[in-house]
Amino acid sequence: MSRILIVDDEPRSVKLLVLRLQEAGHVLVSAGRVSEAKQRLEQELFDLLITDVRLPDGSGIDVLKFARDPAPSLPIIVITAHGTIQDAVDAMKFGAVEYVQKPFELEAMSILVDKALETASIRAEHSYLIGEVLEGESKIELVGDSKAMQTIRSLANKVAATRSTVLITGESGTGKELVARVIHEASTARRQPLIKVNCPGIPAQLFESELFGHMKGAFTGAYESRKGKFELAGQGNIFLDEIAEIPMDLQSKLLRVLEERRFTRIGGATEVAVDARVIAATNKDPGVLIEQKQFRADLYYRLNVFPIHLPPLRERPEDIPKLGVHLLCHVARSCGLVAKGITPEAMRIVQAYHWPGNVRELRNILERALVLAGGGYVDADHLPMELQEIHTPEASEGTTFQVQVEGFKRQVLLDALESVGWVKKNAAAQLGLSQRAFSHYVSRFELDRFRDH
Repeated sequence: MSRILIVDDEPRSVKLLVLRLQEAGHVLVSAGRVSEAKQRLEQELFDLLITDVRLPDGSGIDVLKFARDPAPSLPIIVITAHGTIQDAVDAMKFGAVEYVQKPFELEAMSILVDKALETASIRAEHSYLIGEVLEGESKIELVGDSKAMQTIRSLANKVAATRSTVLITGESGTGKELVARVIHEASTARRQPLIKVNCPGIPAQLFESELFGHMKGAFTGAYESRKGKFELAGQGNIFLDEIAEIPMDLQSKLLRVLEERRFTRIGGATEVAVDARVIAATNKDPGVLIEQKQFRADLYYRLNVFPIHLPPLRERPEDIPKLGVHLLCHVARSCGLVAKGITPEAMRIVQAYHWPGNVRELRNILERALVLAGGGYVDADHLPMELQEIHTPEASEGTTFQVQVEGFKRQVLLDALESVGWVKKNAAAQLGLSQRAFSHYVSRFELDRFRDH
């Protein structure tokens, strides 16, 4: 459904075209004068402008130029019964996509309208979609055979077949955006956009404009009218990442959009229908936020129609071997390297680590390890020191024992440093450690602060 403005002082000459476009589901708005057309363009956003050249109070070329100022990408078709070569030249010069003589054939004109709308839609979303292709993986999948991952895959596939609102919860780095992409790709809207909104990355004063759009002049800096993320999503999906970061004063407006499926742009006078399905995500506990008065309970209940929770990586270590190989192959492609795999010793270390940063941290560490390895196999020596220093199961069982072990290590390092006059290279050699490993320990135990004591 598109909004089309037709500017013509003889409605009968375009009556059949109006009826045809309305039958196709488009919303038609009419104006008979230049002044009226300009007023409409100031108050509303349109997907197509059709204007006659000769109007009672001026030229349709003036309407064309006026429309181009706030909306440079707006497609415009110029029609006329008394056109001249100069009119045609001016129309094309100022951005008209078509110049049509009256009387026109209804079928031919309908085809031109469809073509103009389709071309404008492709251009408007081109940059976004190209970015998605470059960012996305060749195959979107949730990797892992744990019971938790099997459940998540099943839930994602089931909700994908519906238009239900989804709320994905889980710690940072667990793959909430990936789940949203899986739902989108498995849905009937997969050929429509998946618009992603990084809520923490939007300044509070621009949030409403980003989500719902604005008209030219609606606020300082609004030099042109623009559509918001909800409108760009069309009949696709909109992913609101870290939705708990949305300001409280905007949460009520978002709730209204979810309930009434419509909104008004900032500075606009007409309501816009919402067709997109909302997929939201948060790394925070909504219940705690509601208790702290930082998140509206009614908005939470409206979002939590179909909840999906992603457990942290430390709770599903059985997924790490398969996930590690998958991520290693992916980073190898992005780095231009050949990855043969992960050695058993390296995999043992990787699987024993607690992964506070979850899948994102795993991917970053594997990328670094592969670069250090120069391709081929990732070995234990290529992993960061904090991973290599995996504690034995016995050591991790008792807090008191662990404290004593850590204290003994610190004292051994301090004794070595003091015996060689704090020359770290010599202290490392005395203990049989590499300089890299020794530097790690110095930083970990903050040993430099003991130097003058």
